[in-house]
Parts: sequence; structure tokens; C-alpha cells
Amino acid sequence: MKVIFVAPKSNIPKTLLEKLEKYAEVYFFEDSPIDVRNIKMLKEKGDKILCPFPEPMAWIFPNEFIKEIPDLKGICLSTTSFSWIDGKLARSLGADLTNVPNPPNVAAESAIFSMFAVAKKYAVTFKEKKFEYKPENFLLEVTNKTMGIVGLGRIGSRIADLGKRLGMDVVYWSRKARNNQYQYLALEELFQKSDFVFTTTVLNEDTKGLVSKKLIDSMKPTASIIANINGDVVDVDYMLKAVKDKKIYGCALSSGDKTLSDYEGNVFPIYINNWYTKETVEQKMTMWIDSIISVIQGKPINLVN
Repeated sequence: MKVIFVAPKSNIPKTLLEKLEKYAEVYFFEDSPIDVRNIKMLKEKGDKILCPFPEPMAWIFPNEFIKEIPDLKGICLSTTSFSWIDGKLARSLGADLTNVPNPPNVAAESAIFSMFAVAKKYAVTFKEKKFEYKPENFLLEVTNKTMGIVGLGRIGSRIADLGKRLGMDVVYWSRKARNNQYQYLALEELFQKSDFVFTTTVLNEDTKGLVSKKLIDSMKPTASIIANINGDVVDVDYMLKAVKDKKIYGCALSSGDKTLSDYEGNVFPIYINNWYTKETVEQKMTMWIDSIISVIQGKPINLVN
């Protein structure tokens, strides 16, 4: 078995490489930018796993090329996002597609940080560079407010824990998970009652656009949506319009190319690098290598296709 990395070797700790080398031959292609179609080893016969970093190919993978890779057993991503790879095509050719889920703490901390930024109207104050001290400009405190969690998985549970420690009343909706520490509500009721809604449910064909115009319209004018995790669960365009029209208090979302000035109203875009901490990188590298080994062993973990 060959494991072919399209990534800098220096990014992976030596101990993890030594662990992987017990199971397979390991090769690195470190050019950036790179066109994976020019890697001759991928076209050679013999079992192989492809492990690409997205940056050297600008997050654009030539998916049709998957058909030209003989004996491909898996594509193991270092990223949480996997939409840049055609998982259905890989599965039709017998190849596993795995990702690396974000460790819950860093994602939860970023969501809580975003909540505070929205509560204090950081974006509005930054853009206007002034503040008038009058009742219609009151900011919000989060203590004693209602936190609504849409999806009580690993990240949602960590956000709920942090919210509870902040003195918030935590309610949730989840398709599967249940936790008697918090009150379960129907999705419609959660949106009606919550002051801060966090969208942490898994993103798939069933949940894309789950947070609809109807749900957003049911929110209190003092309520906000914190959508920097799996933002496509939300009708983002309508959410932004609702903030602009002051139908809701504010929102947060993840952004790779837009800044505060690109949005109208109380919109806080948190940059996509917010996960990049030493602790998270170490955890993600470990999970990546473990995913690769699991595919070699025929028992894939973190499978997304």
C-alpha cells in the first residue's frame, strides 16, 4: 500500500509519520501550486491512498481524474470540509472518502466569541466609528439570555456547556442526540424563544437551508443567529436581509474573503483561520493519520461517503 501526500512533509509530526510507516510506504509531493494530474505515481497500478492538502490546488480538485487512478482505496482529507471532493464518484469506484472533524473546543470557543461580538454590536461600532449613548442603542448582555442549539453533537454540546457556565438558559433541537441537562424544544419553538441561535447540526442534503425564511421571521427582533459553523444550514441571504432590515438583532458567519465593511448592519464575519491553534492542529494531524490507517485496515473512520 502506498500513501501519497500532496502536502508539506514538515506539517506532520515525525512520530505520526513513523506510526503510519508501519502500515504503508509513504510519499510526499510538496509543490505549491500543484496539479495532481501530473503525479505519475497516482497513475501506476497498486493499492494507494491519496491524502491532499487543499491549499496547493486552491481548494479545486479535478474530480474526473479520480477515474484515472487505478487501485485507489481512499482519499483521506486533512480538512473538515469535504465538498471539494466528489465523494459519490469516489464511492462508485470503491474508494473511501474521509475527513477530519473539527475538535469541538476550538469551534465552540469561536462561536462564543462571535456571540459576544454580535451582542456588543462590534461590527456596527467599528464601521460607524462612533456611538451614541441613548436607549435605542443599548447593547446586550448574554447572562440570563436563552441560548438555542440546533444540533447537539460534539460541538453543540461544548457550546451548550460554555453557555451554561455563562449563566445562559440552554435549549436545543437535535435530530438524534438527547441530553436531559437541557430542555428539548421543537425547532419552531426554539427559534421563537431563543436570544442566540447556534447552528451546529451536521451539513448534508437534508439539513442544507434548514433554517428557513419562516424560522428567521419567527425570531424576536432582539434575537441573533450565530452561523459560523455549518453556515449553509441557514438561508444566509435571507438572514443577512433580516439583519439589514432590523428584523433580527444580528448574526455571525464564517468568511474567507469578506470583511466587516462588506456587510450591512450588525453582521460579524469571523475569518476561517479561527480554528488554527496549536492544540487543534495537533489533534487534527493525529486524527488524519488515524483515518488513513483505518482505511488501510479496511475499517474506515470519519467516513463521509
